[in-house]
Amino acid sequence: MQKTMTDLQLGSLIAGGAIVAAVYAFNWWQEHRYRKQAQRAFAQNQPDVLLETQKNMVRPAASGQRLEPMIEPVAQPVVAERREPQLDVPQVDLDDDVADFDDIDAAEPQIAPVAKQVELQDVEVLATSQLDPSLDFIADVHAGESIPAAEVPQFPAAKRVMVLGLTDAGQWEVVNSRSTGRYTALRAGVQLADRQGSLTQEQLNAFCMLVQQFADEHEAVVTFPQRSGKLSAAKELDEFCASVDVLIGMNVMAKGKPFPMEKVRLFADQTGLARGGDGLYHYRSESGKALFSLVNQDQTPFGNTSEGLTFLFDVPRVAGGLPVFDHLSEIAQQLANLLAGDLVDDSGRPLAPGSIANIRRQLTNIYAQMDDRGIAPGSMAALRLFA
Repeated sequence: MQKTMTDLQLGSLIAGGAIVAAVYAFNWWQEHRYRKQAQRAFAQNQPDVLLETQKNMVRPAASGQRLEPMIEPVAQPVVAERREPQLDVPQVDLDDDVADFDDIDAAEPQIAPVAKQVELQDVEVLATSQLDPSLDFIADVHAGESIPAAEVPQFPAAKRVMVLGLTDAGQWEVVNSRSTGRYTALRAGVQLADRQGSLTQEQLNAFCMLVQQFADEHEAVVTFPQRSGKLSAAKELDEFCASVDVLIGMNVMAKGKPFPMEKVRLFADQTGLARGGDGLYHYRSESGKALFSLVNQDQTPFGNTSEGLTFLFDVPRVAGGLPVFDHLSEIAQQLANLLAGDLVDDSGRPLAPGSIANIRRQLTNIYAQMDDRGIAPGSMAALRLFA
């Protein structure tokens, strides 16, 4: 009887051990499967181009780089709408990139693939530069399965929103209504501040809700920056922008008889001021961006005559600001002399050489503040913030 009980106990122990081993093996298999899914969803082996690429929106303050050329001799004007905050896409010149391959035999089919790779890299850098952690609140969405572009919304918000997608080929690109790719990860960013003020808590919460809803619908994982910290950064950024947001006006006022606009038109043609689709005159850079504008002083459309004319200079949106201001001052004085008018500021005070020199010193201070902040006047960052 004692031996029978021992055999039974031994059998029970063996059976129990087998069950425990089976449960352990099943748990290990589930954990391994989950780990593989998580690795695919978060794609840790993918390079984070947005974080690894040097910021394009805000240049280093010491580099002295400008995205706008300085004032140049009068050229054929480019007609475009006034004060549109559009960003010029730099044209890619591949000559320098393939110069090192000149010694390779012409029969070697290597230059074209290299050039193509360089072009793809430039496109990716341009795409990732559209979001900047210092200017945007950026949500990261990681999908286990790739999401078609047609299912990616633009997440409408009160501020500028940009969406980037990581393609199956591992390239970041801007996602818009014309996109046709599929994405394993997305970045959706809403701008922290613009000329309408800083991003509010209500606006931020609404944006996060839209992104979270999208992620839930696609069984994706979304991560957000710390909201309170970003809201504080948005207010501080808005305060800085307000401190340097200056619009300079130089007015040429008639002393009695109104100015004949035909005379003004001829002067504009001679000095490179081109009339745009908005009916105003603009002095433009070689790339076609308005450096300063000429408008009717009473803000009405131009007619046959004018009681006063105003030159407008949007300080933070123009690169090479001091030379531009010098050229503007010269042209304004020339027009005042031609029309026998008075050159005055917005308060009606005469703009003598000493007054213009004082304004120039103030501009130097503003540009120094922007450089210290790392936001170059006329840069893509400035065009976004002062829009």
